[in-house]
Amino acid sequence: MARRPDRRGVRLGVWALALAGALLAGPAFDGPVPARAQSDWFRPPGNVGNQPARQQQRQPARQRQQLPPPPRQKKVWSPFQPLIDLFSPSTPRTAAPSQPRYVPSAPAQQRAAPAIEQPSEPRGQVYASADEARKDSDTFSQFVLVMGDEYADPLAQGLADAFASDRETVAVVGKTEKGSGLGPQSGFDWAGSARQIATASQANIVVVFAGMNDLKPIDDPAGRAEVLDERWQNIYGRRLDEFLLGLKLYGRPVVMVGLPPVEDGPLNERVTKLNALIKEHVERAGLIYADVTDGFVDEDGKFMMSGPDVDGQRRRLRDSDGVGFTRAGGRKLAFFVDKELDHLLVDPADPAAAALSAAAARPSIILLTGGTSAGARVLAGAPGTTPAATPAADEGEPEPARVLVSGAALPSVTGRTDDFRWPAGSPTQPAAAVPSAAGTSTAAPSSGAPASAAPAPAPAATP
Repeated sequence: MARRPDRRGVRLGVWALALAGALLAGPAFDGPVPARAQSDWFRPPGNVGNQPARQQQRQPARQRQQLPPPPRQKKVWSPFQPLIDLFSPSTPRTAAPSQPRYVPSAPAQQRAAPAIEQPSEPRGQVYASADEARKDSDTFSQFVLVMGDEYADPLAQGLADAFASDRETVAVVGKTEKGSGLGPQSGFDWAGSARQIATASQANIVVVFAGMNDLKPIDDPAGRAEVLDERWQNIYGRRLDEFLLGLKLYGRPVVMVGLPPVEDGPLNERVTKLNALIKEHVERAGLIYADVTDGFVDEDGKFMMSGPDVDGQRRRLRDSDGVGFTRAGGRKLAFFVDKELDHLLVDPADPAAAALSAAAARPSIILLTGGTSAGARVLAGAPGTTPAATPAADEGEPEPARVLVSGAALPSVTGRTDDFRWPAGSPTQPAAAVPSAAGTSTAAPSSGAPASAAPAPAPAATP
């Protein structure tokens, strides 16, 4: 019969094991146990794959945020705790410190490139009188008077800007009256005071820019004349002739500037008709008319608010009302007027310019009427007219002047195709008068000219 185990020995063995477990687990109850990190046996060390320490940028201390300590967990006793502690390390495993997140710093502010200062545009000054201009500078020797309504101010300033770099000896004198015009309804009498203003300004050239304020009905004792009807044109034309006559008696060149296009369509049509009327009277008076239409329209002939200036840059040329001018627009307006002034402004200190001015005084157009004025109505050589006298060649003039001005022939060159002397090299003989069959004398051809065929003899009269 098998021996039964001693129960007392079993009890002693169990109590021994419990006592041993209590002794081993005793230090764990001395204080709270910190939380352990999640066990991950396949995670590499914390410094593997991270950036080197020298490439890490330190963040300011104020950006570092310390995590609060994890909450303490109370350990619960288990009868198998001694066995668990045998396989757990004595030091609790903690999570590897996380690397600070890289925060790119703000890019350094780039230094702005130094601005290249553009050369300033020459700025001229418009003077109120010639005396004021002389007080400002002693170099002024000529004066251009610009008169008209309020739209003449940008023109005067544009001419002053142009002369500041090109003609330092020319000053611009401005005389403008706002709201005025050349018609009888104007509040300022330009026809009666234009000559006195030009004399007081000592103007070498007079530039007139007015007429935009004249497009309104005219009232007179005979009634009311509507704009641009036949009666209105007759009244306005007579008033314009009085104004031009006063400037013509002043004895200096006068340039009448046409009105530019405007934005309003119906008004622009009236401006075009008024320009035609002004041009007709100006040319009839023998004065200069400057057309500025091409400078303020596009390729299709339509009004242009912005466009190329005198330098080719696109700029605003007209004011918001579509009538006035900006400074760039006034400069472009002056460009068209300045073209008419090129041959009128002569520097007295330049002998070459003075000579060109004297040559320009001679008629450069051969008129079929034989005179030097455009007022003749009958062609030269017509029955009942006196032949125009041919100016004799001045023997003291140089050869180019005799040929180009007096009309003398160049001397023949021996052997050239235009040498018609026969025999070759013989001196040219004056033409001799040869009696003709009709009883009148006819000049015989000289030896230097080819002989024309002799006329055929008249047939004998039959008895």
